[in-house]
Amino acid sequence: MPSDMIADLMERLRPLPAATVYEAAGKLGDMAPNIRPMIPGARLLGPAFTVKAMPSDNLVVFKAIAAAPAGSVLVVDAGDTERSTIWGGTSTVASVARRLLGLVTNAAVRDLDEILESGWPVFAAGVSVRGASKSHPGWIGIPVVVGGVNVNPGDIILADADGVIVIPPDQLATIVPKAEAKRAVEIDNEDRLRRGESIQSVMGFS
Repeated sequence: MPSDMIADLMERLRPLPAATVYEAAGKLGDMAPNIRPMIPGARLLGPAFTVKAMPSDNLVVFKAIAAAPAGSVLVVDAGDTERSTIWGGTSTVASVARRLLGLVTNAAVRDLDEILESGWPVFAAGVSVRGASKSHPGWIGIPVVVGGVNVNPGDIILADADGVIVIPPDQLATIVPKAEAKRAVEIDNEDRLRRGESIQSVMGFS
């Protein structure tokens, strides 16, 4: 799919809730619910720049920050444990300066006050005071598994307060119109409820 078409479809995704898009995608692509926003109200949409790190070793994370194109979402598989910390304040400052969009990881982060102050979207498995070593080169730009979902380089990441979903770019043209239609129905249903119509009538059950 041409890059300009992908960009247009992503703009149409931007206002849509992740839960609505997940439903429109056939209830596929949702990461495990332990991967949560570290900042209230955080929202994230962009192409994945994939990283695989050894648990508690973030050397490759710094390399990825330097290598990732502006406008990327870093997706880091670091062992799927909140006892492994691979991100902190320095990583956040560097990523903001590089104009990266956010982070999704199955590991923990720290320096949460700095992350909160920055407002930069971080979705992670938890928070831990533990530091990380910097010795293993890791891997960049390979398929990874985060939150039980396969993530390929360039997959579209959409995340909000409800969680993180992954959309292959070649599925955007199918999913986006379905998600827009579903959202229109959701909004109409809520308007009908506000006008006093019964939930049985609105939802079509007796």
